[in-house]
Amino acid sequence: MRTQRIVSVVAAWLFLLLLLPAAASAQSSITGTVRDTSGGVLPGVTVEASSPALIEGSKATVTDNQGLYQIVDLRPGTYAVTFTLPSFKTVKREGVDLPAQFAATVNAELSVGALEETVTVSGEAPLVDVRSTRAQTQITGQTLAALPGNGRLSTLSTILPGAVLTAETDRASGSLSDRAQTRFAVHGAPESQPVVDGMNMMLSASNTGVFVYNQVNFQEVVAETSGVGADRDSGGAQVNMIAKDGGNTFSGTLNGAFTGSGLQNDNVGSDLIARGLSASTAGQAAIKKFADVAGGLGGPIQRNKLWFFGSLRKGVTQQYAAGIYWNQLHQPASYLYQPDLSRPGHSNDFYRDYSMRLTWQATEKQKLVLATSVQHNCNCVYALFIPQGSNVLIIPEAATQHSYEPDYVSSFTWTYPATNKMLITATAGIAWVTQIDYRGPDVNEQSIQITDNGLGIKYGAAYGATAGGSSYSTQPRRSFQQQLALSYVTGSHNFKSGLSLREVRNGNIAKFGHDLYMANTAIAYTFNNQRPTQLTLYATPQHFEDHILDTALYAQDQWTLNPKLTVNLGLRYNDANASSPDTTLPAGFFVPQRFFPAASEIPHWRNLDPRLGAAYDIFGNNKTALKFSLGRYADRVVADSANPVNNLVTLTTNRSWNDSTFPAGDPRTGNYVPDCGLVNPVANGECGGWSDLNFGKSITTTRNAADSLTGFNTQSSNWQGSVSVQHELRGGTSLNVGYFRTWYNGFLSTDNQALTAANFDSYCITAPVDSRLPGGGGNQLCGLYDVTPTLFGQVNNLVTQTERYGKRTQVYNGVDVTLNARFGQGGQFSGGLSTSRTVTDNCYQNNLPTVNTSNTPRTDVFCHVSPPMSAGTQVKFLVLYPLPWDIQTSAIFQNVPGVQMSATYAATNAQIRTSLGRNLAACPSQTTTCTSTVSIPLIPTGAMYEPRYTQVDFRLSRAVRLTGTARLRGNFEVFNLFNESAVLGENFTYSVTNNKWLTPAQILGGRMFRLGFQFDF
Repeated sequence: MRTQRIVSVVAAWLFLLLLLPAAASAQSSITGTVRDTSGGVLPGVTVEASSPALIEGSKATVTDNQGLYQIVDLRPGTYAVTFTLPSFKTVKREGVDLPAQFAATVNAELSVGALEETVTVSGEAPLVDVRSTRAQTQITGQTLAALPGNGRLSTLSTILPGAVLTAETDRASGSLSDRAQTRFAVHGAPESQPVVDGMNMMLSASNTGVFVYNQVNFQEVVAETSGVGADRDSGGAQVNMIAKDGGNTFSGTLNGAFTGSGLQNDNVGSDLIARGLSASTAGQAAIKKFADVAGGLGGPIQRNKLWFFGSLRKGVTQQYAAGIYWNQLHQPASYLYQPDLSRPGHSNDFYRDYSMRLTWQATEKQKLVLATSVQHNCNCVYALFIPQGSNVLIIPEAATQHSYEPDYVSSFTWTYPATNKMLITATAGIAWVTQIDYRGPDVNEQSIQITDNGLGIKYGAAYGATAGGSSYSTQPRRSFQQQLALSYVTGSHNFKSGLSLREVRNGNIAKFGHDLYMANTAIAYTFNNQRPTQLTLYATPQHFEDHILDTALYAQDQWTLNPKLTVNLGLRYNDANASSPDTTLPAGFFVPQRFFPAASEIPHWRNLDPRLGAAYDIFGNNKTALKFSLGRYADRVVADSANPVNNLVTLTTNRSWNDSTFPAGDPRTGNYVPDCGLVNPVANGECGGWSDLNFGKSITTTRNAADSLTGFNTQSSNWQGSVSVQHELRGGTSLNVGYFRTWYNGFLSTDNQALTAANFDSYCITAPVDSRLPGGGGNQLCGLYDVTPTLFGQVNNLVTQTERYGKRTQVYNGVDVTLNARFGQGGQFSGGLSTSRTVTDNCYQNNLPTVNTSNTPRTDVFCHVSPPMSAGTQVKFLVLYPLPWDIQTSAIFQNVPGVQMSATYAATNAQIRTSLGRNLAACPSQTTTCTSTVSIPLIPTGAMYEPRYTQVDFRLSRAVRLTGTARLRGNFEVFNLFNESAVLGENFTYSVTNNKWLTPAQILGGRMFRLGFQFDF
């Protein structure tokens, strides 16, 4: 192992040396061709780009023998580009507005004359990047701050055509949930990733939104949505945040936004009341409290030498959840649920951020940047709006309080332009968070979690079998990154190679792995309309710890073959290896002490990913570009997938529970306490047998085949391809039309090899008759399987590549048509149409009941998912327009599909027995009455959706000029202008009694008014 590691390191450095001189992509670049008045190219011309955005003031290069030049590693800003050559007049191009991650083409024509003669020209900023093949959207911090939303980064998903939220419950009017900053995906790719100073800062093994970025820290935000280069480790959208550095003059900002329940209209109409929201809940789908205050100050500590930018932020968001109330009853006096209408449930998020960034021009050529952001955040009523397993909704008492402290992201960057062609960049970063999940009010260590599938709710307590979010536990996460990049830039080449190391540590067994009450008393109940049907035992305490080392080497070249054609060639090799240490878990309520030996290569993937593209300047005037890109993106390894702690012991076991087993009058009847020997695995008393007989045992219940953990280019991955045309219609206006395709590979399946297909009996059920169900319900649902009773609970799972059994596919196809325009005196329009569809097919498993046993029913209509195009069609745009008297207006328009609908039906043993010919295997006996149920979906995925809806947000602001450059702006914002009441979250549990199916749990907040201010100087 040691020899292998040494060989790998030596090979890495040889790779870098072979690529020297190699080179860098930085943030932006200016490129072009210099000619004389006859059209001949001019080599040897000195080209200098200067801007107040550069702490070094300017950067320069020389044209090559084809008259081409490139100046890279430029920060966004306004530039002057000067061209000088002996015996020719100097030409100076002013007012070049350079966005982030943009290659601006600035050509020049030099005429014969004295060198001291200067010809100054100005022109419109280039709109079309004819060199890069990335599909991206650039939003300046100034534009973001001028839109409804107070500049919050969560606004990004509302203005990006094609952006699909990970959870529609994050779609609160007013961009209220700042944890949704990167919780979206574009073009069918994985969830977006935050990038700061060139590093992916997504925390490993955690939900997104743990770290909340402060909007005042960033000068510009770029969302890369396709054609991502070899220097990036993920194929999801890259949200690249370009930080403010300060400058040679002091400047600052302070802004705030405020609203409350008195500033929001009621949008709960008769249609929603008819769906289960009683009149008493009208108006409760609303904001309770919102405040966001942020300020920043930047300037010189020493002019042209040391700059700083610091900021503070404090925010809180509280939202009511429609129709969700605290439980009026309390354990152990009662295990039932009765809503307390005086205590509506609401979320409670707060954020605290303290940031500082220092930029030091240490020598003429060496620049150092040190940045850190420290936070204390709390998602204090976690997942209130998100349906849980079996599509049940959380009652506030059953929501953990997710507190993140300490929580910080820090980075260090060193850049050294060794020559005007050679650039060396080194970066290091740390992402660090400790997540502590507390019990909420009315919950103690003895409280029991109760899931009522009939009512569609979870109440009592919140915990699961694992640490890190699903239990009352503490889970630290650490991520360390180091990167070294070498760049070589000529007029026709921008060549870059680099080495990247990412080290991750999740968990700390020694410090946090011995909490007996992490799942309270390690038992949970399942009811059906307040009647016990099942209980679950947990193998807690259960904590994990893992280490990940991800080493990557990459090389990429942006090569201009001729004035019209540029190819982008990239190749990335990465080696990601996860391991776990020796682990001892203490005895719990139902399990003994357990020991698990250290494990390595859990997994260990090696991938070689090509990233290719080409850009063609169709007319040779830098105004129309045809672009193509194709790339492979292996999944980012963020946690181990085969930790012995998880795979050598079954973490839960279920057993049926009939609280009416004993005769009437017996005190054990109806007492809501399981009167049986819980540690006895066979049926006894009121309880059926364990669903998994390996529960609590240190034996292998899930094994990983070698192909599920190691291999070359066999890891779960996706390919992304695109073809697009970008055209400048006229000055300030460009049109983009693009086709995008994403398809996935490397799927895994789980095969229970303790069983064969012959060990299962098939059955059908009849769906309930309901006009809201497909075809009005009443249809037969087949393709359902139940194991032979004598083999119930036997598990020997093998995780392996799906291709052993058949072909699984997931393919996205989409088209975007977008327009970007600047008009009038500061007007701006950006947005357009996106239409797409993702088709998945799992039908290979239909006749394999041992494979992926939770997938039901196994019929073509459920395994082949092809939603209508309308479900993937969006129209989004933003408009900004200034009016006289320093009044500015802006609006965001969204027309998007409604949320997908589903229906999970708890079919009873009595219903199933008719078709199966016997009791379910989970029943304690084949002869006695059994209360067991099976959750069965009634609606195929992608078949039904809530109606489309339109959301319009509007902002009106008025500036007052104070002394000097100081300006105070008052803001008035209206969100959901037309008072839409679209359902964002609903109860998907279908029941024939006390049916709460489709009862809204969250709707788009009603028309909301928000007041704010912004002070700049």
